[in-house]
Amino acid sequence: MNMYDWNNFIYELQQITYKQNEQIRLLEERITNLEKQIQENASPTIDKIEYHFDQLKIERLDGTLHIGLSPNDLANIDDFGIPTVHTTNSPQPLNQRLIPNLNNFVNEQAPAIIRSLSEKYNKSIDKKLEGDMIHDILGQIPDRIAFYEKEAREKHQLTNSEQLESFIQDQVKKEIYHSLQRFMENSDVHKGEES
Repeated sequence: MNMYDWNNFIYELQQITYKQNEQIRLLEERITNLEKQIQENASPTIDKIEYHFDQLKIERLDGTLHIGLSPNDLANIDDFGIPTVHTTNSPQPLNQRLIPNLNNFVNEQAPAIIRSLSEKYNKSIDKKLEGDMIHDILGQIPDRIAFYEKEAREKHQLTNSEQLESFIQDQVKKEIYHSLQRFMENSDVHKGEES
């Protein structure tokens, strides 16, 4: 090889080395950017979570059943908060003890209450609507337990587990009856009409 060939060979090696260094630099930049993105995504920020519990109700084309709220209460709906659950007095949370009892009450008693009220108010309630009403009431029980637990603790200063359970069950049962009664009073379905 002559001198020209050596110079040409060294020049080509320098060019290859320069290109490789540039590729390495670009790859390092990409890796750095990816690491920054991973770090930013690794600790996601959780924005403030707000729960707004709207009024509980059964809505159908033939009427609305509101559970637990009178029209005057609707203006103050944002005032209802989520109660703090105190589990120090009992190993099982209050709602876990009450939900099965109240579900049984609804499943066993609500059909008879609905039939009785439909006769009293001369309203026709078919089996599907009755089933829908019962299903909607069952879905609202946990929130109503929480509402009455808060009321029992804050307004009545009840802390004894048995007193709390008794108060809450009584209030929810009364509320169910009164809500069904209001539904029948305000429903447009009349005895003998198609529903």
